[in-house]
Amino acid sequence: MTRVALLWHMHQPYYEDLVTHEHVLPWVRLHALKDYYGMAALLEEFPLVRATFNLVPSLLVQLEAFAEDHARDRYLELGLKPAAALTPEDVVFVLGNFFHAHRSRMIDVHPRYGELLAMRGVSTAPAHLEAAARRFAVGDLRDLQVWQKLAWFDPLYFERDARVQGLVTKGRHFTEEDKFALRGVELEILNGVIPAYRARLEAGQIEVSTSPFYHPILPLLCDADVYRRTHPDAPALRRPFRHPEDAAAQLERAAAYHHRLFGRRPVGLWPSEGSVSDAMVPLVAGAGFEWMATDEQILARSLAIDLGRDDRGHLLQPERLYRPYRVAAGGRQVTCAFRDHTLSDLIGFTYAGWPAQRAADDFLGRLAEAGRRFASRTEGEEATVFVVLDGENAWEHFEGGGRPFLRALYGGLSAHSELRTVTMAEACRGGSRSLSGIFPGSWIDANFYIWIGHRDDRRAWGQLSDARSGHTGTRAGVRGAPDCRRQRLVLVVRG
Repeated sequence: MTRVALLWHMHQPYYEDLVTHEHVLPWVRLHALKDYYGMAALLEEFPLVRATFNLVPSLLVQLEAFAEDHARDRYLELGLKPAAALTPEDVVFVLGNFFHAHRSRMIDVHPRYGELLAMRGVSTAPAHLEAAARRFAVGDLRDLQVWQKLAWFDPLYFERDARVQGLVTKGRHFTEEDKFALRGVELEILNGVIPAYRARLEAGQIEVSTSPFYHPILPLLCDADVYRRTHPDAPALRRPFRHPEDAAAQLERAAAYHHRLFGRRPVGLWPSEGSVSDAMVPLVAGAGFEWMATDEQILARSLAIDLGRDDRGHLLQPERLYRPYRVAAGGRQVTCAFRDHTLSDLIGFTYAGWPAQRAADDFLGRLAEAGRRFASRTEGEEATVFVVLDGENAWEHFEGGGRPFLRALYGGLSAHSELRTVTMAEACRGGSRSLSGIFPGSWIDANFYIWIGHRDDRRAWGQLSDARSGHTGTRAGVRGAPDCRRQRLVLVVRG
């Protein structure tokens, strides 16, 4: 039977401005209303499905702040402000920013929301927004304040919650009381996200893994010059950046924070952007992690092979990919899983345009075929297929927020005679093959170009090195004592 290890990666950058304390974008809060809550809650319907959720600390710490009503973003503030009190500047911002959602899946499916977008028009040029503002009465603005938030609610709330259903049925002519009733439901969901994962974890249905605290690229913290392994002609940084101790601190902070939230230290790590290198292996093992994961292209480069595929996307050498490996470097070992890039991207980028059942059937068929091909080339061994992708960004492109597809997928996995789901920790136990080192790169083209390849990126790394060298100083008469606020800022910037 083929083992299927699903990992849903939940991440947002750290949006809080550490000077003003405003969160500059609303995505932690809005995705929490839908995907962060709903992805865990949906599994209650499928007790036979096991999965892993990677919850990045930089996301969770912001989520806690919003749940406690301590965090603010401009979208939230203007959404709660009495519509009659919105200034002309406020209205221009609202019209320019309160339609950030997939048009066909999240706006036009709600007639009043679609009507409001038609009133505004397509252009977001300042002059156009100022002209459009004159077409919006106070009642129109209040309806927009409600729909901008309501459209992000998880489909489970549309199905089950009478308060949300009442607002959807009403559709228009909302009152200020309606807005604040919706705010109450919002806070309820925000406060329910972490408990939803904790409940599934305690039930033994899921594993929760983590990432470095502020989502930095660990190999570049260990030694930014590792980038030149794939780009040998790239200029060296103005000032070398080699701080494995900073990478270790990000790992330890993440593990300690995870322990506070879930009552146990994590055993699994999704390195930020699937970024790996030899230098980080002893740090990962030293922090107590038993497994980490990255992309199949890293395995291919590590083995110096081509993981070719046929015209249907099936691997020509499935016995190479569909198993965990023990990676040895720096005197330590950690098990590493390599995701099937094609299967993961089918969910992330292709199936949104397919009917839900057809997409699920296609995916299940591909998984079963992968297992059969693996068994035929290994004298009947059991394949382990790793599917790793973002757990929030794809679903707004799917019908019904992806819930019809996920229900079809989970139902099919529960009943399939050739497939069984496992957590990443279960999948990574007993890895029998070894790698003497791992190729340095990420899940984006098996390199680090996107973070250090451009001239502006390299300039920023030099500035970061300057900032880091100054984040300790003299305080309270103790030479070398850290300035905690500045140190935190440097840690956030690295992410």
